[in-house]
Amino acid sequence: MTLDIKNLDIGYPGKTVLKNINLSAKKSDFITLIGKNGAGKSTFLKTIANILPAKIGQIIVNNQNITDLTNLDRSNLVSIVLTDKIDIPLKVYEFIALGRQNYTGFMANLRPKDINFIEKTIDYLNLKHLINRSITEISDGEYQKTIIARALVQDTPILLLDEPTTHLDLENKALLIRQLREVSKNKIVILSTHDLNLILPKTDKIWLTKDGTITEYEKNKLPDNFFNQELLKFDKNCEIFRLV
Repeated sequence: MTLDIKNLDIGYPGKTVLKNINLSAKKSDFITLIGKNGAGKSTFLKTIANILPAKIGQIIVNNQNITDLTNLDRSNLVSIVLTDKIDIPLKVYEFIALGRQNYTGFMANLRPKDINFIEKTIDYLNLKHLINRSITEISDGEYQKTIIARALVQDTPILLLDEPTTHLDLENKALLIRQLREVSKNKIVILSTHDLNLILPKTDKIWLTKDGTITEYEKNKLPDNFFNQELLKFDKNCEIFRLV
C-alpha cells in the first residue's frame, strides 16, 4: 500500500488553503499531522478522502488516482474520522456496524465474519458496556471512541483521523495512541493532533502545516520557530515541548 501526494493545492471555492504539497507514505507508517489552529489540517485530510476536491494536483493510492475511483472503491481504501458530531438516534453497536456496509451492502445482514470483526473492535476499544446505548446519550469522549471504532471496522488500508484524542481524558488519550500505533502496523495511519507531547515519541513521520504548505520533518529537526520561543521550546532529547 502506497500513498503519493503530488503537487497538491487544497482549499474551497475561491480560496486556496495550502499549496504545492508533495508527500508520500507506505504501509506501517504512523504519521502525525501538526500545525496551528486554522492551518488547513482538516482540509488536507478531507481532500485525501475526496470529501473535498483537490484544486490542483493528484492523490495516488497504489498507483490509482483517488478521483478516478468509484465511491465504493474509495471507501474500501480510505476511512476518515472527523470531529463533526453525527446526531442520529442509533445504538452504539448499530453505529459501529455501519462501517461494514462496504462489505455487506446498505440493506444486507451482517455475516458471521462481520459480527466477529465488529465485536473484536468493540473489545479492543473497551466499548462493550456502551453497545446498547444511543450515540446521542453517551459522553463526548465515548462518542469519540465510537466513531473511531466505526472507522476501524471499515477495515481500510488508509486510516485518517482528525484530532482523535479530543474529549478523551489523559489515560484514554495515551491508550488510544498506543492502539493506533499498533493498528498502523498493517495500515497507513495519518492523524492530526494538538497532543504533541503524547504523540511525538510514538510517531514515524511528522507532516507540518506551515508557510502555506505541508512539509515532512524528522522529529529532532522540527523548526525552532514552530511555536513562540518565549513560551515553548522543543526538547529534542525527550521529544516533547517544554514551557519556558
